[in-house]
Amino acid sequence: MTSNELRREFVNLLAEKTRDNPAFIHLDMLGLAKLESSNDKRLREFEKIITDTVRSGGNICIPSYSLSYTRNEEYNMLLTPCVNVGAVSEYIRENNVRKRTVDALFSYIIPGNKISGKHFEAGDYESFGGSSVIEEVFNLDGYVCAIGGVFKNSTEIHFIEKLLEVNYRHNKNFTGQITDLNGYKSDQQVTYFCKKFDYNLWYDFKELENDLRDDGLMETIKVDGFPLFITAVRFRLLYDYIEQKIRKDIKYFIKDLKDKRDIRKIES
Repeated sequence: MTSNELRREFVNLLAEKTRDNPAFIHLDMLGLAKLESSNDKRLREFEKIITDTVRSGGNICIPSYSLSYTRNEEYNMLLTPCVNVGAVSEYIRENNVRKRTVDALFSYIIPGNKISGKHFEAGDYESFGGSSVIEEVFNLDGYVCAIGGVFKNSTEIHFIEKLLEVNYRHNKNFTGQITDLNGYKSDQQVTYFCKKFDYNLWYDFKELENDLRDDGLMETIKVDGFPLFITAVRFRLLYDYIEQKIRKDIKYFIKDLKDKRDIRKIES
């Protein structure tokens, strides 16, 4: 096959996978390393792959988190840059500004048409609760995916923790001002299922990723010969798996900061 044929086959495969089961895709530049010869070319090519996937009926959700209200900043759906999700997400945001969701903390760029339009309309929002984008993708049994070694950034896992009512996180409200896609300003409250400050803990999703791989539950979306692949797990399967782990050990995801310091002392 030619490179164009391989690319077309990959796009068709991704579109087929996500036609009825939307995918959250976390990624970094390293995951695109073999796609093109420079970062500029990699960004342009990946954005074209996403665009072509959507045109073929696929549904992709790219993180465009801003954490605006936790930083005492206004959230402008068109202009506020991404925070802590990397250059690829920011490039996708800049080229799809009208496809960004309303959540002032954990927004997504969603260029497809499977996800409800309510997520683009200004109003109060619960990032990991009922009527959120994450809940909708969960109900559609979508995917949680990674390109590159960033499965550890799968923020959607906090939605599962909320369903399981873990005791080290709780709902906290953040308020601020939002400018919507039409340029109108309004007040907004966003509810974030965040870590309790009295829990001196740090997160580690690497063990989860390793366990999923060991148990054969991670799927790889790829076309032989095409220099891009996606690691994926179905959201509902992920819920069932995490539920079993957390029922056995409530601290499956977390470690005490004291333990982390002790590890550093041993390593040094």
